[in-house]
Amino acid sequence: MTRPNDDARIATALVGAWRLVSWTIEYPASGRVTQPFGAVPEGLLMYSADGHMSAALQRPGRARLSRADPNAVSDAEKAAAFAGYLQYAGTWSVADGHVVHAVELAMNPNLIGTRQVRHVALDGDRLELGAEEPLEAPGKVRRHRIVWRRARQTTAGTAA
Repeated sequence: MTRPNDDARIATALVGAWRLVSWTIEYPASGRVTQPFGAVPEGLLMYSADGHMSAALQRPGRARLSRADPNAVSDAEKAAAFAGYLQYAGTWSVADGHVVHAVELAMNPNLIGTRQVRHVALDGDRLELGAEEPLEAPGKVRRHRIVWRRARQTTAGTAA
């Protein structure tokens, strides 16, 4: 069991920006492992000291839309863009060694109002978030493993 001072240590360590290293999903029933956004996904996770968070993940090399106005492209083109991107934002807290994301805004409207609970493993500048997700089939789950590295500190207005 995680002690309260461990949660405070985790919360302090999480504050800042993190770059996505990998995202894998394991299906224990079959042993299958997938990489939803490929072997080298892109992403940025931010935890502010005042309790706000934002996560954005994407498949690298996503195709640009065929038109500048996203409302002028086909539904199929919009769906392809949606399939290669995940974003949500809200507030965060730490409890029992887990970070809890209370989702307020999300590209996927089904996430709004949910609590996304992630097991936290910190090792220096490496952060691993894990979650078990129930599937629609009774008793079936899949396990997410999302690895991040602390983003380099930058001066405002410069690239990381």
